[in-house]
Amino acid sequence: MVLFRRVDSGVAGEHGGVAVDFLRYDARMRRTGGSSEENRETGSAPAEERDRAREIVASRGDDVVRARRRVLRRGSGEAIHDLRVATRRLQAALEVFGARLPERPRRRLDRRARKIRRQLGAARNARVLLGLLRRFRAHPGTAENRFVAGLVRRLDRSAGSSGRSKGRRTLPGVRKRIQALLRAMADRAGSAAAPAGAALQGRVEAVLRAGSVARQGDPESMHRLRIAVKRYRYVLEVLAEAGAPLPRPAIGEARALQRELGRLHDLDVLIEWVRGAAYVPVAGAFLRRILRQRSRQAERILRRLAVFRPARIGGTRRTAA
Repeated sequence: MVLFRRVDSGVAGEHGGVAVDFLRYDARMRRTGGSSEENRETGSAPAEERDRAREIVASRGDDVVRARRRVLRRGSGEAIHDLRVATRRLQAALEVFGARLPERPRRRLDRRARKIRRQLGAARNARVLLGLLRRFRAHPGTAENRFVAGLVRRLDRSAGSSGRSKGRRTLPGVRKRIQALLRAMADRAGSAAAPAGAALQGRVEAVLRAGSVARQGDPESMHRLRIAVKRYRYVLEVLAEAGAPLPRPAIGEARALQRELGRLHDLDVLIEWVRGAAYVPVAGAFLRRILRQRSRQAERILRRLAVFRPARIGGTRRTAA
């Protein structure tokens, strides 16, 4: 009997299904506690939890494989964004279920997911900056507009070059590492796992620490806060999918704060990029316009941060600033 099937029929190879072949109930699975039906009848909660962990890891892995296929086919900014998000969500599942997972295949898959995401970072930044520059264009015919148009042309070339360089030959594969982890999970007799709240505790503390030093709104501390909130949110999503009792609005609040921090980060990347461009007199006026927008965005975030309370399982919620 197949426990979990995410794969469409007819899809195979590096870009196709990773879950269907590795979550079947056979003699090896019976060593971990029997079928899920037997577990429900006998109340074997640990075995059910292991089954659920396998489902979630397989699902997140399948998302990465599919998103990678879209990048290889189209290479669009949206496809690149989706693949980077999918790798983060897979890594969050590996973190949450770390105590249940075989160590070596888990670490190898985690490293591969991180490598894929980092390899696409330059292409992602180029496409984001292109969108921002087009929004900041001045009136047609002005010197500032000509300056911005020149920056856009440079980024267009950069984005095209980044997209071509991340083709099939250079973007690492991930399917075999997902398969290896799922096989090892099926072979492994489960041990007692840490309480669900322990997986969240570290991420909550990281958000609180980052929030306490981000009150001045400087780029470095805001960047650290953005990463902390992002990781906290993805862990929340895994725990919610696993059935953990979380406050209902917690994920939405984290997503909203992450979105605002992401907008600020994009402005900071643009500011650094413009500062590094060849200086012309009009560049100063353009940079001041971006800095004013950046100041408004930072103030918006600090107001939101003042009332943001990270969620805990079975505990209180403390403000992050």
